[in-house]
Amino acid sequence: MECGGGELPDDEVTTELRRLASTLRSELGDRAEISGPTVDGGVEGLTVSSSTDGSVEVWVMQDADGVVVGLGGCPGWQLPRTLESVVVVRAIFEAAAAGRIEVGTGRGVRSYRVPLPDGTVMKDSKTGVLAAMLEMPWKPRMRWGISAAYSA
Repeated sequence: MECGGGELPDDEVTTELRRLASTLRSELGDRAEISGPTVDGGVEGLTVSSSTDGSVEVWVMQDADGVVVGLGGCPGWQLPRTLESVVVVRAIFEAAAAGRIEVGTGRGVRSYRVPLPDGTVMKDSKTGVLAAMLEMPWKPRMRWGISAAYSA
């Protein structure tokens, strides 16, 4: 996430993202590890993960310019600083905790598809070093499955 260099706004979005962090702590209890929100300069971040094999880590960062939410080591999705973006962030956290994220794996590639309540599907992927070095003219064969739900 590129930081605009400004101070983190004390607005509804910041308030709601912090409230979401508190809510996740209550709802997930010992099923997940929640780190943050932590502030570094003008950027605030939160990460939620589970030790359950096959579960997906979710992270969110905000600054004066916007909100970015992502899965694992993927680049994530840049969202505007709106309350609607907080709704999307919550839906992604809920999908991860419930084990509703589609996970595709291929040679050096991991892809994610997150279905949102409104029918939208958010897609993101990361390519490992080996896959980048061995770039082929065709897409690697992907095996798809569903992430594991967070469990204690």
